[in-house]
Order: sequence, then C-alpha cells, then structure tokens
Amino acid sequence: MLLALMVAPPASAHVGDAGPVQTIVMDAGPYELAVTMTIPPALPGPLLVDIAPDGEPFPETAEVRLTRYGSPFPEQPAAQVSFAGVLSATTRLDIDAPGDWEVEIIARGVPGEGRMRIPVTVFQPPLPPTTIPLAVALGVLIISLLAGAAVGAGGRHTRPGFAGALRFLNYTAFASAVASAVLAWLQFTPLEASSPPVPTYSGGAPHVNLLLATEPPTLTAGEPMILTLDLRDGATGLPADDLSPHHDALLHLAVVDESGGFFAHVHPARLAPGLYVVTITPDRPGAYTAYAELMRHGGSLQVVAGRFAVGGVMQVRDDRAPGLGVRTVDDLTVEVRAQPSPLRSGQLTTLSLIVSDANGPVRDLEPWLGMGGHLMMRHTEAALFSHIHAAAPIATPGSALRYGPELRFVHSFPRAGVYQAWFQFRRAGRVVTVPVTLDVAANPGR
Repeated sequence: MLLALMVAPPASAHVGDAGPVQTIVMDAGPYELAVTMTIPPALPGPLLVDIAPDGEPFPETAEVRLTRYGSPFPEQPAAQVSFAGVLSATTRLDIDAPGDWEVEIIARGVPGEGRMRIPVTVFQPPLPPTTIPLAVALGVLIISLLAGAAVGAGGRHTRPGFAGALRFLNYTAFASAVASAVLAWLQFTPLEASSPPVPTYSGGAPHVNLLLATEPPTLTAGEPMILTLDLRDGATGLPADDLSPHHDALLHLAVVDESGGFFAHVHPARLAPGLYVVTITPDRPGAYTAYAELMRHGGSLQVVAGRFAVGGVMQVRDDRAPGLGVRTVDDLTVEVRAQPSPLRSGQLTTLSLIVSDANGPVRDLEPWLGMGGHLMMRHTEAALFSHIHAAAPIATPGSALRYGPELRFVHSFPRAGVYQAWFQFRRAGRVVTVPVTLDVAANPGR
C-alpha cells in the first residue's frame, strides 16, 4: 500500500473537453486524416496518436511533433510513421506533466504536403481526500506492530506495566489495520472518470466572428483555392481557440454556391490559435457561402457564415436536385421519404433514406464522424442552415457498428419555402452525398 501511495495518481484528460479518447478529423492539404488520441492513464505516460487516412488520396508518410501550447515546435519530429501497406499508423508521444499541449502532424505524399495542429489538454486530478488519513493509519499500524514486537521480545510482556502496554499496542494495531483497510478501499475503488471543469459564461459563450479570406484573392471556377477561416472572440477580438470537439471534428464547414449545385462538407485543419485552412475546388462561377459550425467550451453550437465570389464563364444549367422519391447515386438506389407528407412548416417531420444495391437492401453503412448519417440543408431565400444527424446509435472510435438500410432524420422546418438538402453517409470507405430539393408549404394552423 505504501508503494501504491508513491505511484503518480491517475490522470484524467481530454482533447478539448470530450474525454480521454477522442477522434478528430481534419483536411490537411490534400489529405483527410482521422486522428485518434488516447490520453495516458497516469503521468508521466504516453500519449497514443493513431493516424488513419479517411479517404483518397493517401499520404505516404507523416511526421509527428509535440510541444507545450504556445511554444514553437522542435525541428526534429518526435516520431515518423509510414502508411505503406497499412490502414493506420500509431505512435506514442511522452507526456511528463499535466497542462496544455499541441500535436503537429505533417503528412506527405505524391499530391503534396498537409499540416494540422491539434490542441491537447492533459488534466491530473488532486490526490483523493483519503490519501493523508490512509498514510497516517498505515504509519500508526507499522509503529504499533514494531513497538509490540519490541515489548514482547525477551518475555518483557510478563513484567509489571509491559502487559498493559502490549495490550494497548495490539488494540492500536488492530484499529489501524481496520482503518487502513477501509481507507484503502475508498482510495483505490475506481471512480467515474472526470474531466477538468469546463469554463462557463454568463449568458452563454461569446459569439464568434468569422473573418474569411481566399488565396488567390481572385478565384476562377475549376481551379483549386485555399480558404482561410480566422475565428475571433466576439467580446475581445482575440483568437477563439477554445473549440470543443463535436462529432469528431473541431470545425464542420459546408460550402455551397447560390444555385445549390456545388456542395462540400469539409473539416479545415487548425494551423494556429483560431486559424483554420482548407483547400477546395469550386466547379462553377457565382456567389458562395461558407457555413462554419463550431462549439466553444461551456457553450452551445454556433453557425457563422462568410461569403466569397468565384469568377468564370457562366453556363446555363438546371442545378435543382430531385425531390422526394427514388434516384440512383453511383451504384446505389436511394429512396427519399417524408412522414408526414406533404411537408409543412412547424411540423415535426421524419425524413428517411432507404439504401439498396443490386443485391438488395444494404446493412453495411459505416459510421462517419461518429454518426450513421448527416443531413445539411438551407433555405434558399433566408439565412437558415441546419446540420442534423441520423436517429441511430453513436459510434465510438474503432466501433464495428453498422447501419442500414434505412436512415431517419427528424426535423421541424421553421418556415415555408424551398430547401436545398444534402444527405450523406459512408459505405466501403466512401462518403456518398444525396442532394434533394424539399418544397415546404405553409402550415395554415400556425
């Protein structure tokens, strides 16, 4: 027990504030990487970093660096991993103290180089309240046992006064043994894992301002562009670097053109406090809107938007997606249903996808971003944007959970009009997007 007391106490930690094991998906340059971090159960200990390409193209190698938050990264990587012939690569970084850290991953391959930096907070709780009483009880037990042995040696317990002292020492040793057993049980009984206190804000977390920039400044359809998102605290103007992971990402970004014909759901890579970068290729000219969904520590989900324009030759095309019913997407047959129908504003509605292939209904849809499916949609005439998840069990990192053939999404449309919707799910490592146009009538009873 004394040796156990000398061991470092268990460390409870989180990436953001989501728990000791967390997967973060980021688009680092040309690569989409899913990084699963496992915080060490005790300090000092290893931070396990598992890097898995989450889609094509695949990198060949990756360098991993570790530093204290706010400090420069070392020139030499702490580890270098190869993806030759493997689906993922795991490395360990030594954490010697609690606090805020940053992990940098630089992926390289034929398409180029991608970089991301993930903040990690390691929390070590204080000693349990029973630690000092247990140490005292153990000390009294050892002293009383040694003193009792000394008194009983050589028949001294038969002498006047020594017999009473020996009884007292025996009673003390017995009481100390009972107290030590009870305190040891309280000390080493596993408790529910806890996270460090999350800061709260009066009236909710301050809003985030989004400063959007593009590179090059003048964009042309069909050419790749770099989109930079600079997130600023609405109260102080300082970088907003307190984002909590939600659904396996620090930041979900939906980029949509005015017609709804272009849609991208991406996860920009964090390069610095409050600074996120992603590369996309808009395929048509026009006005684009970027919807950034994020969650701050102690706050709720927020959606902030920015706009940019893409030049090029305008073409006459009908970008309106089909409505409810059956359509073919790649090699899949997808039926979109709504209950009740027709759609009306203010009415709780279940939107369903039924997925099948040439062999019949499919039941092997894989989790993507921890969920069975995603639905993003917006009103064509208002600044209304929604990100809804399938009503299905949430998958944990490494889960073998599968979904299908039906995915259900529950939503209430806030107003009448035309909605552009994009259903997304993953099968065989490929994300499938199903664009749908939803016509919502006004509810005469509201």
